[in-house]
Amino acid sequence: MLVKFHGLQFDLPAQWADVTDDLPEGSPPTLARPSGVGAIQFTTAVYRAGLKPDVTNQDLRNLVVDFCNRLSFRPGEFEERTDRLISAGCVVAGTDDLTAVWYVSNGRDIALITYSGTGWGEPSKFELCQARQIVATVEFDVG
Repeated sequence: MLVKFHGLQFDLPAQWADVTDDLPEGSPPTLARPSGVGAIQFTTAVYRAGLKPDVTNQDLRNLVVDFCNRLSFRPGEFEERTDRLISAGCVVAGTDDLTAVWYVSNGRDIALITYSGTGWGEPSKFELCQARQIVATVEFDVG
């Protein structure tokens, strides 16, 4: 189902719902499945004025590495795309949890999308697959 969510538009698989209001104030927009083991969070930086940015895949890769370094994560193999939007991301190697991070851009706006799931079992892997589907369909809806 195509949804508009906090300045983004994407195809949302069944059973995912907005749980942002259930989280502490100031939490980023968040989706989760009622019976799930993880959550997807979104943070956007939207170009408003000034010198127009020209975001590249290398910029996004650098952001992924910086994100991982700040949290002392070891980034896994990069996942990139360069079609209607550009993106760079990876699954983070951790011991107990499954975490993935993606940066997506249309060349001027940027979205940080993260998935965090409990454990490396099938439920987390299933949700990671759905998170990848969401990232693959993201469009900026900034009007």
